[in-house]
Amino acid sequence: MRAYALIPARSGCKGLPDKNILPVAGHPLLAYSVAFAKTIPVERIILSTDSEAYAAIGRRYGAEVPALRGAAASGDTAMEEDILADLDAALPALGIPLPDLWVWLKPTCPFRDSAAVSEALSLLAARPGLDSIRLVSEADARLHRINAEGFLEPLLPGWDPARSKMRRSEFPKVFQPFNLEVFRHAGWRARGGAFMGSRIHPIVLPRLTGLDVDDRDGFEIIRTLIEATPRPDLIARHIHLPPA
Repeated sequence: MRAYALIPARSGCKGLPDKNILPVAGHPLLAYSVAFAKTIPVERIILSTDSEAYAAIGRRYGAEVPALRGAAASGDTAMEEDILADLDAALPALGIPLPDLWVWLKPTCPFRDSAAVSEALSLLAARPGLDSIRLVSEADARLHRINAEGFLEPLLPGWDPARSKMRRSEFPKVFQPFNLEVFRHAGWRARGGAFMGSRIHPIVLPRLTGLDVDDRDGFEIIRTLIEATPRPDLIARHIHLPPA
């Protein structure tokens, strides 16, 4: 089956401007996604961006940028399915065949496992009944929200109102789902925004792989871990460095 890596890197983030290309250990963040993509069995590494500056960075590190995104896939409200629609139209028009499988590599989530992605690709090729695969990490179900009166209250049912503390083991295991996805392009054509389908196979990885740059604090945590000298083994095993 034909598989491509897809690196989505819009330039218009308002919460942390240009977060996809912030420098980490001498390289823009999206370069780590390109470096990782070179370690997995994909035919092409496609960078989807609305920025010629981002495109130049991607090409420098070894990604293809067949065309800049159209307007429908570039706005603040654009979703993953809009990016897939953009590629579905753009790639064939440029003579590039569409893949059977996409490996979705967010630039902001740089800690990854090559063997797990290779396993995911093999599983989807061997098991047509699977819609997609998510590489996930264990999370904590004991989340709280701030209610309308400004006080904390449990987000999920199951909290004993007679207790202020509860053990993690008293709740079901939960998993963070957005670390990395591998899915069929046909799923987008058939289901649109529900392109991952309902038969999603999980591969559980260390919590490190769930770290994501969503704000300045998140970026500083990830930057500090990557730039640590010497790198702890867990970090070293899950980061793929761009060439010097």
